[in-house]
Amino acid sequence: MKYLTIDASHHVIVGVCEVDTGTVREISVLRSADSRHHAELLSPMVQQVLTEADISKPDAVIVGTGPAAFTGLRAGLVTARTLARAWNVPLYGVSSAEVMALAGCDAGANLVEAVINARRKEVYSLRARAMGADDIEILTPVRILKPQELAVELEADPAVLACADETLYSDILGERVTVDCDPAIMTRLLLSRMARVDAGETFDFDTEPQYLRRPDVHGGAKAQPVATGNPYGATAQN
Repeated sequence: MKYLTIDASHHVIVGVCEVDTGTVREISVLRSADSRHHAELLSPMVQQVLTEADISKPDAVIVGTGPAAFTGLRAGLVTARTLARAWNVPLYGVSSAEVMALAGCDAGANLVEAVINARRKEVYSLRARAMGADDIEILTPVRILKPQELAVELEADPAVLACADETLYSDILGERVTVDCDPAIMTRLLLSRMARVDAGETFDFDTEPQYLRRPDVHGGAKAQPVATGNPYGATAQN
């Protein structure tokens, strides 16, 4: 099985992984340092990793569902959905924050605080604990916090900070392990969750985006309040 992975929660990361008898091997990966032009970057990056992997299409697509800024996350999800439909292959969604938490565990941490830039001087934060080699236990689901609020929590209840940006609020949050949504880690987390489903647990692999707040375009220049739940869920009005 060969999986195409796409994540646009911070930088754009696209890769192809091969799974053979339970072993995940990264065949090709591209990372872009540009965090603003996701739509323009995604298609050529997908084409390049497929070419490097010497395949015309994957057996399945895995996409990061965030949380992240509206525009970049939407570009990644739309690209993944379009490709999976065109190729007629399965599409699986995984939380970008949970992938980063697992990456932090790979770096040697047991208790991890995965952090993603939420802009507006805030961060998305998820706390998790290592659970075996390829999975995590979520202790605190994703929230939006001020960096100062998170710093107070970390002071009272320490955890290793895992973040894709080595300088994000470093003056407030301090040291961290620098991680990203590595294709192999995305694939390992998915496979672990699929095995747990086979064992009777319940997981949802849909591709509903984790925006957590409405995009600025809906409110003009005025920042919108933090949403309760996903404002773009099934009951949202277009």
